[in-house]
Order: sequence, then structure tokens, then C-alpha cells
Amino acid sequence: MKCAPKLHNLNSVHCRILPVLAVLLLCGLAGCAPGGGLDVSGLLAVPAAAIDAADGAAGGAADSSDEAAQTGSVDFSEMAEIDSLSGLELPAEEAPPDEGLFYRAYKVVAGDTISDIAESYGVTTDSIITFNDVTNARGLQIGTLLKIPNMNGILYKVKSGDTLSSLANSYKISLDRTVELNGLEGDQLIAGTRIFLPDARLSSFTLREINGDLFAWPLRNYITSWYGWRNDPFTGRRAFHTGIDIGAPTGTAVRAAMEGRVSSTGTSTVMGNYIIISHHSGYSTLYAHLSSIAVKRNAWVGTGTIIGRVGNTGYSTGPHLHFTVRKNGYTLNPMTLLR
Repeated sequence: MKCAPKLHNLNSVHCRILPVLAVLLLCGLAGCAPGGGLDVSGLLAVPAAAIDAADGAAGGAADSSDEAAQTGSVDFSEMAEIDSLSGLELPAEEAPPDEGLFYRAYKVVAGDTISDIAESYGVTTDSIITFNDVTNARGLQIGTLLKIPNMNGILYKVKSGDTLSSLANSYKISLDRTVELNGLEGDQLIAGTRIFLPDARLSSFTLREINGDLFAWPLRNYITSWYGWRNDPFTGRRAFHTGIDIGAPTGTAVRAAMEGRVSSTGTSTVMGNYIIISHHSGYSTLYAHLSSIAVKRNAWVGTGTIIGRVGNTGYSTGPHLHFTVRKNGYTLNPMTLLR
């Protein structure tokens, strides 16, 4: 008597009963003596009806199609019944309580990162980021209390025109589960309210932005001037520096910090030879004081594309690259975005 050809279908009744029958038959034929290595005294006898059913399943499976073989699986209750026939004593399984969505509080300690905290609680970084409105993961402060949800997903702020159906489709999540967890009725949502989207993930771009690794370094070297207020190197007066200055020898390659389209190139008395690249989500980058420009306006460039060379043109005291990052027209500290 052989098991059905689909040996990978471990849930089939036939394949689960055969090991027990084999033990009984072997011991019957060989006359297993007490202490002889095989003790079947604790095994329950398998009823003849069960054996006949197993034989019938074997014959049927050998002649059935793949689809029929796949439908030979049994549910949990049937498996438990078969285990009891086999004399196996398994601990009773109880379903965990249905507690719905909740969160616990966690106090940040020295050395913590959002990814480490997420891993320890078995949730995604997306969940912690959205439940706590984190916009800069590098700025996580010791002593901060974080909300840690008990399941994966994101806390989403509803926009005008959003519906449950459109969100479920956009994030590839279960509509029914979203409705259940939020206690909602109907498909319409109120703009400005927050709902939980189970198993949803943030876009890779958003995560890069929050984790501070949105941009690659346009060149690797030492910083000669930081973003923020400083004494102007020419006048000595306090002035706001809108980017960082990276010192490097004249002619050093300058690379695009992120993929985008060249929106402007030119020369000015202050910036010298410069390039401006427009990026996704309202970002733009400026590369100034170049000795030469290697790209043209409207050209598409990828991250790492050589766009020019370090120089000492314009308002400059020595060869370096001035690098500025803007979002929607406002400057940002590049150090919080460079990976």
C-alpha cells in the first residue's frame, strides 16, 4: 500500500495515517518483544473503517488529477481527530484573545534606534514612525515616550477624496480588515481624521527621507563650512549659510546627490558656475563654485552621475563645492538627509 503520488501534500488523510499503520504492521510481522526497541503498547488501534478509508484514498489519489489531490487536505479539527486515532497526545491549542488594535508605551534610552525598537517588538519601522509622527529618525531623543502598536500597519491622515476602497487598492491591503479594525461603516472618510491601515507600508522614498538617507554625498571630503549662522569669510558679519561647503582639489568630480532633472545651469557673481537639479516631492539641490559643468538644462541624471568639477569660481575663498538642499523652496540642513 503506497501513499498517494503527491507526497508534498502532508495534510492528506492517507499520508498521516500510514506511519501508524506501518508501525503496527512491522511489529505484527516481526513480533516486537518488550524492550526490543519498538513499543506500541501506547498506540490506539486504528479502526478498520479508518484503514479502509485510507486504502480508498490511496487508490483514488493515484488516478486523480493534481487539482483533486490538492483538495484532499483536512482542516484543523480533522487533523486533531486523526492525531487522536494515532495515539498522539498534543497540547490543546487556544486562539489568542481578540484584543483589536492597541499600543503600549516605550521610553527611549541611549543607543536606541527606531529599527532596533521595531525589531524587538516585532513590528515594522513604518508603524512606529506613523504612530509617533516621526519626521527625522536621526533626531530620536533619549527619554521620549513612543507608542508601539501591537500590529503592523500605518496611521494614515485622510486626504480629501480618499475612500476606504481607494486606500485598500492603493496600499494593497484588506478592505474588510480595515473596516473592522477602525469600526467604520460605509466607504466615505472625513478629511483630516486618522485611520489605521493594517499591513500598509510607507513608500521607500518616504522612509529614505525620514531615516535621513535620501541623498548621496555629491563628493566625499572634509566639511569647511556648515549649514546655519556663521561669520561671513569676506565681511566678518553674521550671515546665514544655506548649505554645506565641501573642500576638495580643483577638478574633483561632483556627482548628482539624487536622480532628477537638471532645471538650471549658469554663472553668477556669488555662486560662480552652478547647477540646480529638481527631484521628487519638491526637493532640489544646488551645486556651486564649479570649475566646469558637464550636463545641460533639462537633462535627466541618475544618482552618482558626474555633473561637474570642483572649482573656485564666484564668491569663494578656495576650491570647494557649495551644496544646498531645498524642499518646496525652503533650505534644509543637508547633514540630516545625506547617507
